[in-house]
Amino acid sequence: MLALIAAGLLAASPDVAGTYRIETSKVLKVKKGDMGHARVEVVPRSDAHVSPDAPISLALTTGPALKLEKEKLGRPEAKETKEKGVAFDVPFTASAAGKDELKGTLSFFICTEKLCEKQKREIAMAVEVQ
Repeated sequence: MLALIAAGLLAASPDVAGTYRIETSKVLKVKKGDMGHARVEVVPRSDAHVSPDAPISLALTTGPALKLEKEKLGRPEAKETKEKGVAFDVPFTASAAGKDELKGTLSFFICTEKLCEKQKREIAMAVEVQ
């Protein structure tokens, strides 16, 4: 019985969530008809990095007040940062006044000296269109 429990623990993926944080734009304020820019950044701890070779993507959705330039961003749009992380600039147009939300699913690989693990995180940013 103990062998089965130990085998299950060994088979589980290591928790690497503490090796990075995700930073997003705070409340974005944009005038109706104007283009806005949201920022999504993966900031790794000093002993970790976002894999520059592995796939990375940011799939986006919005409500009715916003229009995205692209609904999916990938490696070409991911800019490396000096902290060995990545940042996405997310351009959008405000089409109607009111409160809205920009949501996304961020997928990337975070690596340390010992491992590389796929991460998938949900993000959300409030947008106020004036």
